Amino acid sequence: MFHKSVIGAASLALAAACGLSLITTPAAAKSDYYTTNPQIIRTKKTVVYYKNAARTQKAQTIKADHYAKISKVVTPKGKAPVLKTNTGKYVTANKAFVAKTAGYQNPKRYYQVNYHQIKPYGKVGYTVKRNYEGIKTWKIMRRLGTANGYNKYNQATYNAVKAFQRKHGLKVTGNVNEKTWVKLGFSKSSFKSIDSYVAPLGAHAWNGRSAHIEAMIKQAYKYKGNPYLVGSSSKPSYGTDCSGLVMQALYAGGINPAPISAIHHAYPGNEWNSRNLWASKKFKHVAYRNRQRGDLVFYYQPGTRTIWHVALYLGHNRVIESWPPRIMVQPIKNGQRSDVAGIARVFN
Repeated sequence: MFHKSVIGAASLALAAACGLSLITTPAAAKSDYYTTNPQIIRTKKTVVYYKNAARTQKAQTIKADHYAKISKVVTPKGKAPVLKTNTGKYVTANKAFVAKTAGYQNPKRYYQVNYHQIKPYGKVGYTVKRNYEGIKTWKIMRRLGTANGYNKYNQATYNAVKAFQRKHGLKVTGNVNEKTWVKLGFSKSSFKSIDSYVAPLGAHAWNGRSAHIEAMIKQAYKYKGNPYLVGSSSKPSYGTDCSGLVMQALYAGGINPAPISAIHHAYPGNEWNSRNLWASKKFKHVAYRNRQRGDLVFYYQPGTRTIWHVALYLGHNRVIESWPPRIMVQPIKNGQRSDVAGIARVFN
């Protein structure tokens, strides 16, 4: 076994390049290592994860720009400090290879990733009026027998509500407030819970880009098979329309595109939030040939330059989307919509 005094500079350099340490006195290079818990780290270079603090049992090789939550710093006797991750693996504490960070984040010019639950944007418990859409409208029309396959609060629904209010001694407005909602037989709590639903965050600050993409896709799949419902963006127990599905997927990934919101999506004219998402400067637009899993695919209405649809790209030329009659997985192009306007990248 060689004494450290006869180890050449080249050997030391080789060891350092692998995130290893041949020093026997850690204090000699203490400033090069994290000695207090950095909480979250990002790998700056390729590193090795180990099964033990002594780093004799290799677990896996991790590439640059990987994020990890650190549970504690461990300094084995006679060796350099290592970081124990929340998964029980160990990685070098060498600052040349890992960096303390607040967590995964988009560049500042794009939508920032939230790590606290996103709150509803808009009035929770809004009164439903003419030309409103969404889940509450859908439920009202079905209850009053005015459903016509398109859940828009039309004149027939307005007249039916007025007749219902007269019959039950309510103020006759033709609009459905909480009192009328409850009298229609719906629960009081649902008047607000339908509006207030925001998909829970599906990724943490110590997860990287791929985890955030998977959080979006996982949320979208919760709606699969549910009906296409215009202006709708609420719980997975209901249907959505195309942008309503995408908004809940964005929420799950930690992206809040306010003032575009799930609540406002039911307001008159907001069924075309696909256009507002497309127009946002806070997404990075990339060439179609560079599309990646987790990107948003926007479509033109045939024969026009008008955005009329958005879907979530799954890779392998497949998307998950809400398109009549239901939420489903489809080819990126098909006989119903094939004129792709462009690709927006959510996570960069």
